[in-house]
Formats: sequence, structure tokens, C-alpha cells
Amino acid sequence: MSQLIKEIFLPEKIKNSYLFAKTVVGIKINKTSIIATKTRLKGNTSTIELTVEEKITENVSEEGLVPTTPTLTSIFSKIGTYDEIHTTLPSSVVIFKELKLPFLTREKIEMVIGFEIEPLLPFSLRDAVIDFIITRQIPEEKSSEILVTAVQKQHITEHLALFEAVGLMPTVITVDMIALYGLYKQVPAYNQLEGGTVMLDLSPYSTCITLMINSQLKIVRTLPKGIISIAKTAAQELQKTPNEIIEHLLRFGLETTDLAHYTPAIEKAVNEWLNSLNFTLTSFTTQLLNRKPLTKIIVLGEGSLIKGLIPFIAQKTGTACEEFNVSSINEDTSFIIKNSNTITPFNVISVSAALPLPITADYNLAKKEFSTPDNSLLIKQLVVLIVLTITLFATLITHYTIQTQRLKREIKASGLNALTELKDTFKDLEDEDDLDSAITAAEEELKKEKETWFAFSGTSRVSFLECLLELTTKIDKKSLGFSVDQITIAEGILTLKAQVRDYDALTILIRELSQSKLFKDVEKVENTPFTMRIELATGKEEL
Repeated sequence: MSQLIKEIFLPEKIKNSYLFAKTVVGIKINKTSIIATKTRLKGNTSTIELTVEEKITENVSEEGLVPTTPTLTSIFSKIGTYDEIHTTLPSSVVIFKELKLPFLTREKIEMVIGFEIEPLLPFSLRDAVIDFIITRQIPEEKSSEILVTAVQKQHITEHLALFEAVGLMPTVITVDMIALYGLYKQVPAYNQLEGGTVMLDLSPYSTCITLMINSQLKIVRTLPKGIISIAKTAAQELQKTPNEIIEHLLRFGLETTDLAHYTPAIEKAVNEWLNSLNFTLTSFTTQLLNRKPLTKIIVLGEGSLIKGLIPFIAQKTGTACEEFNVSSINEDTSFIIKNSNTITPFNVISVSAALPLPITADYNLAKKEFSTPDNSLLIKQLVVLIVLTITLFATLITHYTIQTQRLKREIKASGLNALTELKDTFKDLEDEDDLDSAITAAEEELKKEKETWFAFSGTSRVSFLECLLELTTKIDKKSLGFSVDQITIAEGILTLKAQVRDYDALTILIRELSQSKLFKDVEKVENTPFTMRIELATGKEEL
């Protein structure tokens, strides 16, 4: 419902352009360190403002360490303000399954994904949180190939507990290799690779192997062996501590040094690790590549920092091998790296988690009981709604005021013009300054002139004497009993106030007067004492 309200008011972004600036922190928690990337999303650009790494100072154990509160607190004291936290789960706790479904849209796939994945899970669907990414759409078949991820709820609960201990709550929970694949698809050097490509994330306690075929993510496997296991094997051979071997690896790698006896022991330990790796790579080529060889191996993580390891892997596997090409990210103009921040194969996963990448934009394991209410965008949109509403009313009021003022000016100008015309026509109005008073005075003047004209006009009006003569001619006083009380003539109307003997006499009187050429219209009355209005004919009508 909250998301629906947000979309009604104003969407967070249109296509790939953010309407509101937003700061996202991408977090990758290892067993020995925490890596964070702060990214500012605005419009079509994503600015990487800060990359931070904090080592966990407690002793490293085989089972790993829970990051302490001071470590996260230190990270976020450097991060400063932010809007969202996007954190990554390790692939080792995730089940990956590839499916092909007869749908093209994410909405339809979401409706059936639970039923499709349930038989494939080693645990109950009730105890799992699932999500997926669409790795390929086939429009001609109206189908999609997807990679589904399933995580037991207990792993998400444990992961969130790390943040809750310092009063933080992630908005998005993703998976390290899912986030990295989103960035992989944006790198021009990789998104068009043909054949089988493997991304190898070598960390202290594990090795994550991700297979892409023709740049499409197919499968993710995790080996429970990493740099620590290599160091332990070499330490047993050399009778040294694992920490001493790790320090040697980080300083000299596989290069020959004055300590010549280190090199064969370390190479032997690396070969044991490679044997496990080759077993997985062979299963990939057999089951998914129809025994075709891999095209490329891309190395990242702490293992990429070991000198000589990448050429060693290439030699032993017979496959081209390289470090993750982070420099090509700069070729995408929508990504901006601020100040002296650098993206390395070591922090690239946290960078991926903080970026708005199209293929992973809708992926989020923070669902249902793990989701957090995000009111920041809703608040922003409410503010925009209020501002837009105020702006609308302000615009209407301003328009009304302007139009009213303009109309008043027009009325005033018209009034002045009318007053000027009246003064030019009626000389007696020269002292008048008010239009209403001038109109009243002009009407009075017209009335006087009209009465004067009527009194002296003999050509257009019938004279008073003519009217009396006509009345005398038409009325037989004796037979009608006619008696006159008053006769007045004004503005072409003769008002006759008189009386006759009876109703028959009144009928004869009206008939006789109606036949006169001097009278245009004779009012019909019904009482014998009466007041009758008679419209006089003009001179022309009389003729």
C-alpha cells in the first residue's frame, strides 16, 4: 500500500532517472573485515563518494567472526548521512537454481515462483526467503530464463542482528554474486563475452565460483576453502603459523624470495586448492558447456592481491585468467568516481551493492517480516505534493489578480472615455468628474430636451388642440353621458380621465376613438369611471 501511495503521488524515478537525490551505502561483511561504499544517486548519474574498509580486530577463527559493534559503528561514523543501506549475503548460505518459465514479466513470474522452486529446495519453503533475477528473455517463445535464490530465514535474521546491534536496518538485502553480476553486465569488456566465463572470488575462508555462458549467469558454487586453508596447508609443511604464511603471501605472493623453501611449499598448497577448483570447473564444462573449454577466468577478492597467483591459475587450468577489470567501469558515463576513491577487485562487490543496476533493480531478500518501512521517499513526495498544491493555488490567485487588475484598468479607461464623450456632447457637464453622476445629469438633460421638443414639434406629434377637437367630434356627450375630469398629453400618450353613463356607452366610446386617425392605440378599460391611455399617432402615421 505504501508503494502504491508513493507511485500515485510521484514515482521515485522515471526509467533510470531519479527524481529525488538519494544516498545509498553498500555493505559487504566478510569474516575478517567490513567494506562499505557510499553512492549518491541523482538524475541519471551515480557518484561513488566514498569507499571504506574496516578490519575486524578479533582473532580469526575457522568458523569466522561476527563483526563487532565498534567495527560497524566506526564504518558509519565515516559514512555520515545516508538514505538506504544495501547489504550483501555471502553466496555460501544461498541455494541457486536456474528455471525457465513461460512468462516475460516479473509480475507474472512472482505469482508462480514459489510453486516452481519448492520441490527443488532442501528445506521447507515456509522457512525460506526467495527472489530471482531474469537472466534472459525469449520474446519469440514468450518465456524467460531466471536464476532463483533461496535463503533460510535464520541466515537473514543472523545477518540483520549485526546491524540491529548498532541501531541500523538495511533496506535491501542482496547476494554478493548477484550484485556483482549486475555490475558485470554493465562492463563493456564483459557483457558481450562468448562461451563460458568464470568469476572467481577468493576470500580468506571460501572460494566463490560463478559461471556465465555467453554473459548469462548460470550457476554459483562455493568451495569452503580459501586463503586461510592454503596458508594452513603451507604452514604444516613449513612448520610455521598460518599468520606467518598469510603475511608472506601478501608481501611476496608466489614469487621466489630469499626464503627459497617457502615457494615449493606454497605452490603445493595452492595446487591442492586448485585441484578442488578444477573439479568444479570440470563439472561446469561437462554439464553446462558440452565439454567445451572455458573462455576466461576473472579473479577478484583478497586472492587477487596475491602476486603471481593469477598467472599460476592460468598456467594450471590452461584458461586465460585476469583480474576483474574495474577500470572499464569508468567507460560508463553514468558512473562517476569522486575524489581519490578507487574501485578494486577487493571492494567491487560493495560498490555493486550500492549502484542502481538494471538487472538487479527489483531484487531484494528483505521481504515480509524482514522488510523495513521506508517513509523517506513518501515524505519527500508529500512535500512535493504540498509545494505543487501551493504553487497551483498561488498561480491561480496571481492569474485572478492580474486579470482583475487588467479589467479594472479597462473599466476605468472606458469610464474616462465615456465621461469625455458626455462632456463633449453636453456642455453643462464640464464640472462632472464621476461617470455615474454625469450619466444621471445627461439623462435629466435629455428628458428636458425631449419634453421641450415634444411641446414645440408639430410635424411629428399631434397638437393638444387637435386632440380636443377630435374628442369633441367623436364623442356625443348627451348620448354617452360623457364627463371629463382631466386630459393630459405627455411623450405621445394622451391620458383621459373621465366617466360615461354605462358599459354600453363605454363600448361605443372605445370604438369611436379607435376609428380616429389621430389615435394609434386606445387602451381598453372596463369601468365607467375610467382612466384611459391613448397613444397618439405621429404626423406621418396620421397621413
